[in-house]
Amino acid sequence: MTLFSSKLRYLLVFYAAFQAIQYGLRWKSYDISPKQFKTVAGKAAGAATISQSMSSLTSGLRTYYEPILPRHIEWHAMQMGGLSLRIYPYLTAFTEFAAAFSAPFPTTGRPGFHWANTTCTVLKGKVSRFNDGTQDESSETFSSGMVFRHGQFESFVYNLEKDTYVACYGRGFLPFSSTVHVTSGISLGEPLSILKFYITQAQNYWITLSQSMYQVFQHYKARATGEL
Repeated sequence: MTLFSSKLRYLLVFYAAFQAIQYGLRWKSYDISPKQFKTVAGKAAGAATISQSMSSLTSGLRTYYEPILPRHIEWHAMQMGGLSLRIYPYLTAFTEFAAAFSAPFPTTGRPGFHWANTTCTVLKGKVSRFNDGTQDESSETFSSGMVFRHGQFESFVYNLEKDTYVACYGRGFLPFSSTVHVTSGISLGEPLSILKFYITQAQNYWITLSQSMYQVFQHYKARATGEL
């Protein structure tokens, strides 16, 4: 009876924490507009070459979000449940991210469950996927300029053709999603690439936090001086 009570208590604590995080995600403010990101990514997908697409995506995001984007962005290796990718992280925070992904070679895998809702635009190449929760055997295919959504706690098997580039924006509890990246990388013997990535992202977290603190300071300063 004591063991049952202990397990029940842990389940109640877990459920309360889950609901509290869900509530916070629902009502917090975010830095990037999904509609705006989709517009910028759609324009980038129309470029003639992938270098022009990436340049268009980067300049478009900097036009709207320059203060919160890192000054220097570089490609990083990323393993996600069998998918061997590269990631170009524009913004990585605890509750939202914006990034481009590329597949230098054909790759297939299941990136796992994510506590986030993510929308992606195919810049170049082709993405195919199969929903683990469906009863039929049909798959979806998305080519350049098309948009697809990976919902919270959904599971898909993905296939990216050679030289495929995808721009994605997502919102959710991203520390949960990082477990897939970390465990996939370690299982393939790449702990140093993971370490490098998260050191870089820690610097990006500081940029985002500093910007948020500055906005709060400016808000209360304006209230104190009667400007609001």
